[in-house]
Amino acid sequence: MENKRIINHPLNTILNPDSIAFVGASSDLSKPGALHLLSLIGTFKGKIYPIHPRERQILGLRAYSSIKDLPEIVDLLVVMVPNASVPKLLMEAGEKGIKHAIIITAGYSEMGDKGQELQKEINEIAHKYNIRFLGPNCIGAVNPENGLNTTFFAIKNSPGHLGIISQSGSFVTQTLHYFSKIGLGISKAISVGNQANIDVVDCLEYLGEDPNTHAIALYIEGIKRVRQFLEVSKKIVPKKPIIAVYAGGTQAGARATISHTAALSGKDELYDGLFKQAGIIRADSIIELFDMGLVLSTQPCLENNRIGIITNSGGPGACIADQCERQGLVVPQLSEDTQKIISKITPSISALKNPIDITLSFDYELLIYKLPKILFEREDIGGIVIYGLFGPMHMRDKINSVKHKVKEIPSEMVEFMHQICMQACDRLIELKKRVNKPIILSSLTGAEDPPIKYLQENNIPVVLGMKRAVLCLKALWDYNNIKKNIIEG
Repeated sequence: MENKRIINHPLNTILNPDSIAFVGASSDLSKPGALHLLSLIGTFKGKIYPIHPRERQILGLRAYSSIKDLPEIVDLLVVMVPNASVPKLLMEAGEKGIKHAIIITAGYSEMGDKGQELQKEINEIAHKYNIRFLGPNCIGAVNPENGLNTTFFAIKNSPGHLGIISQSGSFVTQTLHYFSKIGLGISKAISVGNQANIDVVDCLEYLGEDPNTHAIALYIEGIKRVRQFLEVSKKIVPKKPIIAVYAGGTQAGARATISHTAALSGKDELYDGLFKQAGIIRADSIIELFDMGLVLSTQPCLENNRIGIITNSGGPGACIADQCERQGLVVPQLSEDTQKIISKITPSISALKNPIDITLSFDYELLIYKLPKILFEREDIGGIVIYGLFGPMHMRDKINSVKHKVKEIPSEMVEFMHQICMQACDRLIELKKRVNKPIILSSLTGAEDPPIKYLQENNIPVVLGMKRAVLCLKALWDYNNIKKNIIEG
């Protein structure tokens, strides 16, 4: 596999295996083992060996009765059987020579004393045979580059540049469909579960050196190695941003995290201070985490906090301007010279001062190419927000709603609009390649609209809503200041 051996780290083999043995495989689609195996079969480019004590074929693959019967020493063992069976299986893996595993099975330290004893036992076996593993009580890992997916949801997006580390499996698997809606491409996603062997710090070390990861998103319920977490984060942040959500700072959150992953949480203020010391940007929600991750993994820093706003509707422009000021960003009035240049290419009723509002104009090239080009050439503008890209989807819906009453509408109109819109998108993509300033589109539609999906696929983020877009700009500004403080401090 490409880039497979660049990083000397156990996660490199776990995330880039050539061969996988799956213990707990099933052909019964009502069982989790079948759903997880289907995810692997659908996309994984390497060899898969299902293991089942009785079945000789599972979901079209030859099955093996035990680990001992495998025809080779596999790179990765995936375990999904009752918790009491795991120690014996891990021992068999060690005797076979297998060195890496994902233990999806739950029922360990999160379940009290008996579970803690089981977790201690598998740790001792792993240590004896020099096995490194994710889990237990995790969903595993996703690597879109080679099709690795040990979760039960399908990969829907092309590879991207956001690495995800999560103590909740849900935010690695149940979010895969959501990522496709917002155009978020991930480089790697790792569910650490109880962190019995490989923990958050190990994952940070790996993603910090991964060339395909440009930003890192964390969902944290508790940190076991605080000093190392701080040291590793400080080394990563000058090269790539880290964003985090912490759950556990309230009494209810702490109670939930103990029963979820046995994480020992601390007061919210302690984690807030830790993140600030580490240079980590804190998100207030999972949605905010992924919004910021999308933008920080695709856009350069905001090197000054002066924002240009372009819109074809007054209300959204006002909302964006208001939110910018609330977040400590500046919406400067454009110079008279710049306004004169803009007035020559915009409708007579346009507002020119900033926001630039070309109300009710559907001139795509004006909205997403000509005006951004003018603003990008102004040194006093650090970044741009655009609102108002409505693709041919909207015209198609309108025509479909009246075609039983109005027969004269030419069907080729939608295709013509599509071509014009996509040509403007191409020009924006080419412009962005030449300019090292961030640009974000704010929209109330997502990847269901073809031009928005096209921009998303070409690393121009389209963020749902106005405030969410501005919060992403603020994250770019915060990261710029964090980098300066770490480098200068």
